[in-house]
Amino acid sequence: MPRSFPKADIQISPAIAAERRVASGEALLRRGRHKAALAVADAVLADAPENASAWLLRGTVCKTLHRFPEAAAAFRSVLAAFPDFIQMYINLANAYVELGDLAEAEVQLREAVARNPDSATAHASLGSLYMRMELYDLAEEPTRRALSIEPDIIIAHQNLAAILASRGDPEANTHRDAAYRRQQIFMEPSPGAERSVLILTNSGNGNVPYHHLLARKRYNRIVWHLAYAPPGQEQSLPPHDLVFNAVADPDSAAEAHKAAGSFVTVCRRPFLNRPDRIARTLRSEMPAMLGPLENVTVPDTCRFSRGDGDPKRAILSSGLRLPLILRPTGQHGGDGVRLVRSWEDLETQMPHCEAFYATEFVNYRSHDGWYRKYRAIFVDRKPYPYHLAIGARWLLHYKTADMQADGARRSEEDAFLRNPAAALSERAMEALRRIGERLDLDYAGMDFSLLPDGRILFFEANAAMLVHPEPDPLFAYKNGAVDAIIGAMDDMIDRRLSDPGRD
Repeated sequence: MPRSFPKADIQISPAIAAERRVASGEALLRRGRHKAALAVADAVLADAPENASAWLLRGTVCKTLHRFPEAAAAFRSVLAAFPDFIQMYINLANAYVELGDLAEAEVQLREAVARNPDSATAHASLGSLYMRMELYDLAEEPTRRALSIEPDIIIAHQNLAAILASRGDPEANTHRDAAYRRQQIFMEPSPGAERSVLILTNSGNGNVPYHHLLARKRYNRIVWHLAYAPPGQEQSLPPHDLVFNAVADPDSAAEAHKAAGSFVTVCRRPFLNRPDRIARTLRSEMPAMLGPLENVTVPDTCRFSRGDGDPKRAILSSGLRLPLILRPTGQHGGDGVRLVRSWEDLETQMPHCEAFYATEFVNYRSHDGWYRKYRAIFVDRKPYPYHLAIGARWLLHYKTADMQADGARRSEEDAFLRNPAAALSERAMEALRRIGERLDLDYAGMDFSLLPDGRILFFEANAAMLVHPEPDPLFAYKNGAVDAIIGAMDDMIDRRLSDPGRD
């Protein structure tokens, strides 16, 4: 009979026990049990406040829950114990980005690159940060460095495509292909979000800037790059509650626009911004669409293509009158725009592109010498004020208007945002309402001025206009108007989901 021995007490060290508890928390996180995982991390930290694994778990959970201040604090604690943990610098930078502290995010990413120059992820992340900051020149070097280390990083190819496209470099297509032939659907989940929105997008420019309109804290976002979608991909899309068509400019996104038109015919979910209505926002369509409206002036505009013959001869025979604004199709922000004041200058001022618009120029300079360009955003066809740029030049954009230098101009903008009817007149507001109805889009924007006789002078209307909160305290007065627009988007989506049959 075998001899029996008393069982020995097996002592597990506190450190091993803590790691096992953290592992159980990580398993809970993978199953989507965020609160339970956070409770595990906090329990371990209560016993061992310097446990880096528990801090990492806590930071990861808080990041997933969009509790970014807590995530940043946790990642800092991990770095205190492991200063060469490169991924933590990246995680910390991402948390700072979400908190709006881009300068501190840059500090962390530059530290990551300095500590490990061979980290493709660190270089790619730094490039993405500079892209967010619109510092394209700074973004190019780390982005190319990331691809030299790891050629298959999709975000680096996306960023480099955007950088090159911004200066008309055909190499942009190579990197666009490298990114989107590998992947067409990108998931942007948000814990606690009750709704999932499928966003149809173009892989280049000409998209609705949806990031603030469809905030991640409320919506799970599924971004589908249509131009690269293989046949039949619409049959295996992730589950979604509604569709938002972000393909906003048929001039610069013809292929994606066509794909959106095909998809809408088989889509069984509420669909915002139908492609056939987006197609009507071409500049050359606006005089016929909006010109007949009362108290609205729409300058004559024609579209010309070099494929149709000599553009100069076509302009001369079009009946358009000088001065003329010439602008390449698919371009926004004033890129490539020319003002032609004499027929003799037409040849030298012709845009170097395949197609362009010619628009009769109307001098909209106000009696005080300033030019004023208003922007209204239409949500479910209703106009909301967004901004007022007041500047010294006729080619006026908010970024170049130097509004930060003049409190009087900012006060005038504030008054417009608070009470647009008082700033424009009720007659002009009624004209805006009729324009929104005629455009018949769920989301769009319009730039315009106000003529001395009170008529609306139309500049452009499309769905590609940006709405974003203002982080600069100098412009914080604008955020009430931004909140109203975003709130109107949420309300419209609520209505569409409660009444799916509405067009």
